[in-house]
Amino acid sequence: MVWIVPDELEEVVHAAARASLGDGPLATGPLTRAIVDRSRRYTSERDRAASDAAGDLAARAMFFTIADAMKIAIPLGELARRGALPAARPLRIVDLGAGCGAMTLGALATLAPDLAVDVLAIDRDAPALAIARKAIAAFAARRGTAVRLETRDEDVKRARLPAADLVVAGTLLNELAPPAALDLVLRALAAIGDDGAVIAIEPALRETSRALHELRDAVIASGRGHVFAPCTRTAAPCTALADPDDWCHEDRPLRLPRRTAELARATHLRDGGMKLAYVVLRRQPLGLVEAPAAWRVVSAPMPAKGKLSVIGCGAAGRVELRRLRRHRATDNRAFEAAERGDALVIDAAPDGGRVEITDRTQVERFALGSGHDDD
Repeated sequence: MVWIVPDELEEVVHAAARASLGDGPLATGPLTRAIVDRSRRYTSERDRAASDAAGDLAARAMFFTIADAMKIAIPLGELARRGALPAARPLRIVDLGAGCGAMTLGALATLAPDLAVDVLAIDRDAPALAIARKAIAAFAARRGTAVRLETRDEDVKRARLPAADLVVAGTLLNELAPPAALDLVLRALAAIGDDGAVIAIEPALRETSRALHELRDAVIASGRGHVFAPCTRTAAPCTALADPDDWCHEDRPLRLPRRTAELARATHLRDGGMKLAYVVLRRQPLGLVEAPAAWRVVSAPMPAKGKLSVIGCGAAGRVELRRLRRHRATDNRAFEAAERGDALVIDAAPDGGRVEITDRTQVERFALGSGHDDD
């Protein structure tokens, strides 16, 4: 499945950024330089401050907000597939570290247009929130969605969180020390009801992903939250933490609108993939799929001469799932379609760190987040 950023999402963000910043920072040359600079500070130069505040805000709005918006569609799709989106109407969303509104815009693009939504966007960056206000209002109007929006210029570490159905945090927790990140997530869990969810989305870097895995384990140890996604393994520790060079993340095909795609080509960023690490937490336990022995596919397919393999993560840990070509059969045909991010239910147990799929093995595939299952 290719995830598509709606053209109108790009249009409203561009209009909001232009209204707030003027044309100067949005010119192609300054903008591409600011995007590259912001990317470096997201990755290799994380402690360096921006030298040009207006240019940095332009980069965040005109590129990263648009390129990141549909990341929220993956966990929302998985919640919807399990009938686990909260039933409250209007749906109450708290957007922590909202910035220019990427997560809220992505949520509005994903949820049904006729679903009324109340949004509280919290960020200590007032100029970014000003862009978010304009863009969210314009996007909601285009989609015919009833949105009541409140923005709050406040530090998320001290902000009071109201009762909510969904609490989302996009590219935020990596900016906090681990104790502060855990405290914020536990306060978010306290703010939701039993049918609510806390969604944290982080960059797919080794450092930020592993920090999110550690936070996952800390929430489980606290006894105050349960993992819904991306794991079918709901216990601690996260198996990706066993190897210091390992981390679990998603890489999904993404289609950007025209102007953002041109910026991606000019800066050599976002090469058609939507990369992220995420976790969805609930107060009440619920499996990502009904089968307790499901495997989450955490690698791309690895075809080789005479065989096909993927790496699966589940209750038994992280193991190779393998089928030899001579064992190809109707009952295991779904294995051929398995992609990173899918779940597989296989009626075979691990043996020596591997699940061997034979011609007598039944395989069921769940294409999580896309709304389509294959068997």
